[in-house]
Amino acid sequence: MRVVFITHNELGQACLEELNSLGANIQAVYTRSEQEELADQTDLSEFTTSNEIPLHGVESVNTNSVKSQIMDYEPDLLFVVGWSRLVDSEVIEIPSVAALGMHPAPLPRGRGRAPLAWSIIKGLDETALSLFHLVEEADAGDIVGQEPLPIHIEDDASSLYQKMIKAGRTLMREHYPEFSKGIVQSTSQDHSRATWWPKREPHHGLIDWNQRPDVVYDWIRGQSRPYPGAFSYLQDQKITVWGANPPEGDTTFGCPGEIMYQDEDRLGVEAWESTIELTEVQVEGDDPISAGSLVSNYDFSIGDTFINARDFLLENK
Repeated sequence: MRVVFITHNELGQACLEELNSLGANIQAVYTRSEQEELADQTDLSEFTTSNEIPLHGVESVNTNSVKSQIMDYEPDLLFVVGWSRLVDSEVIEIPSVAALGMHPAPLPRGRGRAPLAWSIIKGLDETALSLFHLVEEADAGDIVGQEPLPIHIEDDASSLYQKMIKAGRTLMREHYPEFSKGIVQSTSQDHSRATWWPKREPHHGLIDWNQRPDVVYDWIRGQSRPYPGAFSYLQDQKITVWGANPPEGDTTFGCPGEIMYQDEDRLGVEAWESTIELTEVQVEGDDPISAGSLVSNYDFSIGDTFINARDFLLENK
């Protein structure tokens, strides 16, 4: 079974490795040529070199020259995993058996952008990794397989991403034996049940301390690594918050954003009527540190207050 694979992220590499171990005849891998750094991009050169697979860096797979090159490989299967741009119908029609993609949401729910981050931000307790037929409309093709991804209270974007990678490997193991026989069974999506997540940009990570602690907690963990991180400002310094403890719900009476206490590992910050404990922070330009070191390592004090998100947005219109 001749395979061409398009990816630039860790999920794609995991699926490539699994396909290779299953005996797929991987003809070529296409990845991004731009120097722009994406949240979860990975260097595929070591894998492709060690397995003597051609690696092509491209800005787009929709150009005539790239389409022609893919056609020359005569793929039976085309995989597009973690590619940040839609591929057009001419690319989708190249493989003789199927063109398949992956999306970390239980399609038809959760189409669109940044589904892993949104799943945590919205406090969901489960999502899924979907394997589906590519069509011109994003995330709308027939479903080949879905692997559930439970979201536990202690999960963040990084741990959920690792679950997704494991699920990708599982989907390859479960379905490639049938693919290799030219069989791709699938089920149509119920488009009336479709929902969409909007695109996220790094500046969307501003923390609103006027929210309940559980909302702030989900906001922080949903945007942790490999994503740019939730952030706030203290004395005009940008501080990214990489980690926090699940809130316990005790009522407190500080002002939202106020630093209430610090101990060896934690920094207590007031949210709406209760405190959330931060565990890892990073002052812009410096390395990440334990949140309990923020006050002692910098010119901050107990009682200082992170800027209110609404005030920040008004000041920076």
